[in-house]
Formats: sequence, structure tokens, C-alpha cells
Amino acid sequence: MVLGGTNFVGPAIVNALQNAEVNLTLFNRGITNPNLFADVPLIRGDREKGVAGYDQLGETEWDVIVDVWPEKSKLVDEATSRLALQTQHYIFISSIAVYNDFQEVGLHEDSEVVLPRADRTVWDYAEEKITAENLVRERFPDNHTIVRAGAIKGWRDPAMDLLYWGLKLRQNEDILAPGSGLDPLQFIDVRDVGRLVETGVTKGLVGTYNCVGPSHERLLWKDFLQEAKNHLNSTSHLYWAPEKFLRANEVYSFSDLPLWAPISEDPGFMQISNDRLVSTGYQFTPWTETLDDCLNWFDEQIMEIPKFGSEALGLGLDPEKESNLIASLHKG
Repeated sequence: MVLGGTNFVGPAIVNALQNAEVNLTLFNRGITNPNLFADVPLIRGDREKGVAGYDQLGETEWDVIVDVWPEKSKLVDEATSRLALQTQHYIFISSIAVYNDFQEVGLHEDSEVVLPRADRTVWDYAEEKITAENLVRERFPDNHTIVRAGAIKGWRDPAMDLLYWGLKLRQNEDILAPGSGLDPLQFIDVRDVGRLVETGVTKGLVGTYNCVGPSHERLLWKDFLQEAKNHLNSTSHLYWAPEKFLRANEVYSFSDLPLWAPISEDPGFMQISNDRLVSTGYQFTPWTETLDDCLNWFDEQIMEIPKFGSEALGLGLDPEKESNLIASLHKG
């Protein structure tokens, strides 16, 4: 049974389980994308109603329960307590946000994690996630799979960070590129998250796994943008801007230059270890396919080109500012 399953990560999990011919049931409110899996049995219930929200499940037993992406640990507390005796295996989608110190390169599943503060009213995302993880481990000590995902990209992706670079390249725009190009970049295809969950379901994979990619080898920005340019047959020119130049002109990582996490800030954030995942024989989707999926999903929705750099969007560089910076960089 999949708790949720119809937004972004959920559909990739459902598709992977369907491909593996798993006998599948969804549990959700039937509100988000209600027609997405019309052929999959649905039990309606609302987790926001607490333990009572699971009443429609009765005492049915499930081989595996997949808990897709709750941000609040309270929801996981209620689900794991209510369903503890009704499943043999619990799979939870967590996040690399739980790690305590991104100054450390090569963070692995046994690295130090955040310690939640005593006052739960001020908890942030990381504190909620690690608390949820611990609840799963406590109630399913020998039969849990915890997936610590990095940035998840691909089909149905609601974010526009990877899309930002793809659209600019596809439109053959000149691009202000981040730093020296030697900073690392990590993201994972949403289908790969789905396949890891499917492995947990069908192979009984137990433990905690960093689900980061897009491969076992490091991907550097200079290779990412050049390969993406070649892949999209783009005529864009890449203007690599030194980090000092970007700072002086108030160009910031993540917001102005999406997905860029320079080593000078958090060297470990885009250098999370996926050794444990790779040791299972896991195969990654080529990241160019992930980029294609983002662009194709965008096209399918017939969306207007986002106003990057606008206050409303809060992502990317304003085209005029980018043009002026490129001109200034070129003169310099």
C-alpha cells in the first residue's frame, strides 16, 4: 500500500511497482490528480485527521507500506503507530537534509545527523525528517527501508531549477555559468527513487540509503552544462563567471543560479556518498534523460516560459541583469 502516490514522487513509485507487477493499493484523499491511476484500487482517507484518518483501512494486513513524502513527523508517528501490526515492512522517503554538517565531504548513512531541539514548535524540515526516520526505525527495527533522497528531478517535477538550465539552452540563450565550473552537482531522477522503492518492496531491502546521483562518478558543472548543450544541440554561449565576480554583483547560489552549491559554501552538500546504494547493483538513469523529462513535462503542460528573476518566481536571473553581467564579464 502506498500512502499518497499521486503528486510527484508518488507516481514514479506507483509506476515502478506496476512495472514489477506488484499487487498495489493507494491510500489518499482522492483529491490530488484523482484520475492519475484510475485502474489502481484506492482507499480514501485523510492523514490530517490523525489516527482516525486510517479507519477505512480496518485491520487489513499489507506486505509493505510505502510512506511517500510527509514533511511533518506527527503524520509518520500516527501512521507507524496505527499500522505497526498491519504490515511486514515500512518504507519511508526521507531526505539528505537530515545530515548535520555539510562542510563534510562524502557524508554517508552513518554520518552525524541533526539533533532535534526540545521545542517542537520551532522545528525545521530536517528535524521533522530525522524524527520521522527514528520513529520508523523504532517501530520497524528489522523491516524498514529509509530512502534519503537528494534533489529529485524529472517527470512531473514542480520545481524549475533543472528546467531553468534546460530552457535557456533550448532557447539558445547566452548563459552566465556558475564559478569555475569545477563545483560538483548532484540530483536524482524521480524514476530512480521509484525503482529503489520497488527494490525495497520486491527484494526486501532493509536499512538506510542515500539516494543521490546522477551517477556514482562526480558530475561537475562544466561537464553538465557542456554536455547538456551538446545534447540539446544548443548554440548558447557559456560565460563562466568567477565566484568573486558573482558575489560582487549580488548573484547568489540556488536562487539566482539554481542548483549551484559552490564548494566555498557547503562543500559536502553536492558530494553525498552513494556507495551503499551502488553496492546493491543499482543503475542510474542517464541524467540527459532526466533533463529531457523535465522539458517534455513542461511542454506537455503548455506552460508559458517562466519569468526567471521575477520577484514572484524568486528563481533564476533576470534576463536584463544577466545580459549586463555577461557584457561586463566579457569586457573585463
